[in-house]
Amino acid sequence: MIDKIAKSNSTHEVLRLNKVSDVVEKLNYYRSLFGKIQDLSNDDFEILKKDVSTFFNIKLATRVEELPKRLVRISNNNRILSAQGKELSYLTDISQLLAPPIEFCGFGRCNIPNKQILYCATSEAGAYWETRPNKGDVITLSHFELKPSAKINAFAIKYDKTSNPKIENSLQEIYYHLEDFFLDVYSLEISRDRPRDYLFSALISSDYLFYPIPSEINFEAIMYPSVQKKKFGVNFAIRNEVMLEKYNLIGVETRFILDEYQNLNPSTEEVTTDQVIGSFGTDKFDFVNGKILYDEEKANKVFEIFRSVQIGDGVQTRYEHEGLPKNLLFNLSPPVKLNDKESIKKIGRNDRINVIYQNGNRKDNVKYKTVQQDIEKGICKITSY
Repeated sequence: MIDKIAKSNSTHEVLRLNKVSDVVEKLNYYRSLFGKIQDLSNDDFEILKKDVSTFFNIKLATRVEELPKRLVRISNNNRILSAQGKELSYLTDISQLLAPPIEFCGFGRCNIPNKQILYCATSEAGAYWETRPNKGDVITLSHFELKPSAKINAFAIKYDKTSNPKIENSLQEIYYHLEDFFLDVYSLEISRDRPRDYLFSALISSDYLFYPIPSEINFEAIMYPSVQKKKFGVNFAIRNEVMLEKYNLIGVETRFILDEYQNLNPSTEEVTTDQVIGSFGTDKFDFVNGKILYDEEKANKVFEIFRSVQIGDGVQTRYEHEGLPKNLLFNLSPPVKLNDKESIKKIGRNDRINVIYQNGNRKDNVKYKTVQQDIEKGICKITSY
């Protein structure tokens, strides 16, 4: 079989493609390996990995025209704090909301080992379907909002194959065959205990997202259908280091999982679990020091109460009433006075702050002196520093 799609050895040469039938043969060979890669020997796995990296030597991508305005991510407190050797509690570091440390990054849908990709959903229900929290888990929902001026080079994986494509040349024909293959690999159901089965989408994604030659047109994120939600949801995988450049972290919420719903309809926007009737959160952050800010005295007490309701002798029993919310959110943001004259006097001209304008626009991690006049005029307010 052929070793790559294009015969050309570099981008400086005229594009010379292998025969379409040979490309299709190789793609079908790869399809025959779906769900079997985890069982390969280490030597065979390394050979396949090199073969796949060599084969896809032309890029297929449909750029995202409209980026998701809001993203939701679920972090599992039990796993994160256990890995850090800490007792179960609420999360206090912004880094705990992002991708795991590099040494803990293995194969994923859109990343190979040692590459940090942050996986988010475009809805709360989607985040639950992807992470599937279990009974007894404590989770943290992070809510992100696209910055008004943010631009992200993202590409999208299609939901369905193109029917009756218009083909005028062999390049177009190969394009549609690759499009079909991409849809197959990004829609492949994979068990979490078989991470190597992600090989195809992981290598393709990492090749796109971590292209070794820096360029303004390099991709930074991928949108793809949710496999777990049977394509009734959208996932967004973004390079970890650019997330807070492109999106504002606008709030976090700690929830306590009571039980998992069975036979849930993926087309609905229902979350996958039942949870303690109360949760708590904050919308205050110290981005300079990477901290999630709480009224700690209250947060400590409320955590103990909700955890005992979750796993203690008096475990909550759910009584639902029409018109009443399932979950009551307690805002435990710290009582920080940020915009009174005395507080502002303490901020140095070069201190980094976050502000929000009357029109809803935000500026994060900017020097106080750059927005000082706007603050004094009352055009914007400080949200944290």
